[in-house]
Amino acid sequence: MNSSMIIVDTKLIPPMVKDTFVRRPSLMKKMKAISDHSATLLHSGAGYGKSAALSLYLSDGSKKICWYTITSSDDDILPFVTYIIHAIRRKYGEFGEDLLEYIQTMDKYFREEQLNTLTSAFMNELTNIREEMIIVLDDFHLVDHSFTINQWLERVIDLLPVHIHLVISSRVRPKWKQLAKWKLSKKLFEIGEADLILNHEEIELLFTDFYHTSLQPDEVVQIHEFTEGWVIALAMIGEQLDNQAGGANELSSILKHQHSTMDELFRYLAHEVFSQQSSIIQHFLKQTSILEEITPEICDEILGFPASEMMLEQLSGRNTFVQKTQGTKQYRFHALFKVFLERKLQEEDPVLFKELHQKSAKYYIHKQQWELAIFHYEKIHLNSAIGELLEKWGPQMLQAGKLEGLYERLKKLPLEVKNQYLALWLYEGDVLRYRSFYDKAEKCYLRLIELSQSKGQYRLCSKAHEGIAKIYLDTIQPMRAEKYLFRALELLEKTNHQTLDETQELYRLITENFVNSGNAMKAEKWYGKLSAENFSLQEGNLDARMFLRTGRLAQAKEVLIERQSLQTSSVPQSHRETDLLISLIEVFMGNGENAKKLAQKGIEQGIRYQTPFIEACGWIRMGHAVQQLERYESSLAEQCYMTALSIMETINVSRGKAEPYMGLCILYGRNGETEKAQEVGNKALYETKKVQDLWLSSLIQLCMGISYVYRGDYEAALKLINAAHKGAEICGDQYGEALGHYWQAVIASEIGDIERFSLAMNRFLKDVQFGQYEFIFFRQTTFGPRDLQSHVPLLIKAKELGIYPAFTQKILKEIGHGEIESHPGYTLSIKTFGEFKVKIGEAVIEERDWQREKARELLQFFVIHRGEWWRKEDICHELWPENDEKSNERDFKVALNALNNALEPNRKPREKPFFIQRLNNGYGLNIKAVIEIDCSQMKQLVQEGIHENQIEKAVILLRKGLSLYSGEFLAERKGERWCQAEKEKWKLIFLRGAERLAQQLVQMQAFDEAIQWCDTILIYDSSWEEAYRLLMFCYYHKNNRPQAIKWYKKCINELKEELGVEPMEPTKQMYEMILNADEYNGPITY
Repeated sequence: MNSSMIIVDTKLIPPMVKDTFVRRPSLMKKMKAISDHSATLLHSGAGYGKSAALSLYLSDGSKKICWYTITSSDDDILPFVTYIIHAIRRKYGEFGEDLLEYIQTMDKYFREEQLNTLTSAFMNELTNIREEMIIVLDDFHLVDHSFTINQWLERVIDLLPVHIHLVISSRVRPKWKQLAKWKLSKKLFEIGEADLILNHEEIELLFTDFYHTSLQPDEVVQIHEFTEGWVIALAMIGEQLDNQAGGANELSSILKHQHSTMDELFRYLAHEVFSQQSSIIQHFLKQTSILEEITPEICDEILGFPASEMMLEQLSGRNTFVQKTQGTKQYRFHALFKVFLERKLQEEDPVLFKELHQKSAKYYIHKQQWELAIFHYEKIHLNSAIGELLEKWGPQMLQAGKLEGLYERLKKLPLEVKNQYLALWLYEGDVLRYRSFYDKAEKCYLRLIELSQSKGQYRLCSKAHEGIAKIYLDTIQPMRAEKYLFRALELLEKTNHQTLDETQELYRLITENFVNSGNAMKAEKWYGKLSAENFSLQEGNLDARMFLRTGRLAQAKEVLIERQSLQTSSVPQSHRETDLLISLIEVFMGNGENAKKLAQKGIEQGIRYQTPFIEACGWIRMGHAVQQLERYESSLAEQCYMTALSIMETINVSRGKAEPYMGLCILYGRNGETEKAQEVGNKALYETKKVQDLWLSSLIQLCMGISYVYRGDYEAALKLINAAHKGAEICGDQYGEALGHYWQAVIASEIGDIERFSLAMNRFLKDVQFGQYEFIFFRQTTFGPRDLQSHVPLLIKAKELGIYPAFTQKILKEIGHGEIESHPGYTLSIKTFGEFKVKIGEAVIEERDWQREKARELLQFFVIHRGEWWRKEDICHELWPENDEKSNERDFKVALNALNNALEPNRKPREKPFFIQRLNNGYGLNIKAVIEIDCSQMKQLVQEGIHENQIEKAVILLRKGLSLYSGEFLAERKGERWCQAEKEKWKLIFLRGAERLAQQLVQMQAFDEAIQWCDTILIYDSSWEEAYRLLMFCYYHKNNRPQAIKWYKKCINELKEELGVEPMEPTKQMYEMILNADEYNGPITY
């Protein structure tokens, strides 16, 4: 942000309270509620006296008032916040000093974390104010279109201290997501149009006391019907009557006017008031109406009125349509009256209208206030002058991030103006490219190439080629970008005065293109040259992207994180956005949770900047992230990728489909859908090979090879993985090479090729140590195995073969298996709810594999007593109490052997079992083994959901946890004493979780789903009273009171029949409120 921002003090001063302001007891009483709420929203159309009413009410109080009158030029977040800070500083001089310094370092297109920082810093400053204070934001409708301002303001309202009150005055009602919630919680108070219109008594008071006109009761009624209580219309009728001697006849004449709209009524009344002014005043009013800022100095300079200050003072003193800012020499018209006057001047004297706007534009050009100059030229459609200004000031608008404003102006200019000022084609192309409208942007650049070549303007022609190259850099199409980059360089060399910065920028883009194509050696060469020239490598995160594509993940992440807090770019950076790059690195390194947060920011950035390519990249990275997080279904990742593909199709960026196709390839491969994985993998390869992106092509081939590994087709897998490894080697991608070596080792181990295993594992472990890739062993990564336990037998085998024995032992120890000699290489998954199922890795143990029913029973017993060690005699007594000791001895041995064979079918003879272990004389599940049990997962998720404060996150956790309860715990064990208590325990956990979920859904007003969960609760326990209470509440809010009453009666019957008790008091009270809802004035809350 420009540190020279000038604060216009008059915007921080409330309107003067005039004698003609009506003090309305009913409105003043309502406004007293401002001090009882964090925020007050005052909204109505123009002319209803919002600002006047606020100024009048607040002038009577003893509270500190900080006023900010918003203008249309304040629609960027930083000027907006800066003005609020300065409004508060008028009362508290030291307020926000550090915050203002921080704002100076920020740009318009700042990132999500900076918005959070800005909010937090502002709130911290507010907490230092110890007394009650009211902040007024007047004319908020002028910036309501700004997404960022609304986002920031919503956060501020949510966090306001109790002694700070915010008043927002606007012509439109903001569409804040939390508006309904704030009103229900009494955090926000609304005053609307209906509260601002004048009633009969107030109309009579206005005319009698302020316009010295006595009205008969029927005249009051007629005036009210005529104006509908509209304040500005009433004031203008009063002006006429006060200035005329006609009295009742004059009023009758006014009221005879027919109007179909209130706008038409205003124009009629404004004409009547205007016609009563002297000719010199009329002339002055019409001329000053063209000005956005009205001061004596500007009037004297532009209009040539030497007595303008005196006339302005007289008008503001006696008229309602001219207002003076208190304590200043600045004036303004009422918005509606300004439009009337300006239209009148244009219709009556178009030559003067044009002349005045030209003089105003030249005045502001001299003052270097070019936006106001363009405003005046736009009023008279002087397109050539607008084009000349935009050609000069366009780059500053782009750097300031004012893309929308620049583009809207460029769109309005006719072709002949753009053809005259050729740089405008460049700016339009740049804006369209930033917005991801690549086809339209390319047309602008091509038009510029055609025109600049014909005129011999080599620099502009070079810039146009550079613009097209940037489209292909944005969408990672290095082959297409290359020819435009070198042509741009060739054209630049033809100019007589090219700058070092221009040449270096092209060198940087050429370097980036080498990175994109996977040509690491050339990229490194250019990287070294640029560094030597002290050229900024932060542009487009070029250095970090080069580190990423050469496998230096930790280095890339370090650079980006350091840069994250120092973000300086004010325009969207396509796939190079810092958050999106870190997100990709995080998923490569297995940090799915952080990757998800950053992907979400990327999506929000894309939406905020209206850059669909960035949004699509955010969805891609979101898909990668949720694949690594167990709490999400794989279908969610698929939806993310499909959303990205849809956006890429819409914006016609075919190359952008490669990465989501790659993500789908990983997903389908892990789900065992090999054919689908190969299909989308080939689609991804088609896109990358078309643009010669060897780096991404190699990763896609790796994914396709991994899918074949999961199917057991090792020959097909090895072919693809070898190709991927070769591509990574050519690109200089150390991480890609490491992954290739890993999967080569996996395949060699599976087919029993010790020689190839030794070679591949040796190289892999060397790569891991050199590249700091130890995370592969501990976290789910994008290209790693779906089951982390598969690492363990590979490491054990490597240690046995003497391959980096110290390192392998270190990793095994950190995994928790430093002392073991064998491992099955997979996770054990046990489903206890509903039908009992056990999976070893991805394979389900079938009925025939158990050999003995007692083996299943024994495992179920161990699951219940996980973490405990039981003697076999005690186990037999619990499970088979009817058998004698000898039979139990035999049956236990047979059952244990069958269980071990079922869980570890590939265990070698005399090799110790891994999952079932013996400790002294006790047996139990190996406490170091990774065993996923649905009941334990449900308990963890439900407990997290119950204690989670954020409703949306709690609902996700609870839904996920409760979905695991697919039936009774160990449903096949009917009447078994040893598991009965466990059945009740898990059912109770489920019911408590379902109750909490239903309560949260009610808070979200998702009544239908809440009803479904309550029905489910009652299926399992018909006396669960909270479910009945929730059902009553839901049906009442669905306007189905009979059904709510029906559930209450059912509750009475069930509680009496099952427990012999009556409903609790809260249930009875809710029934009474529902029954008497017609007499009850307040909402029924839960």
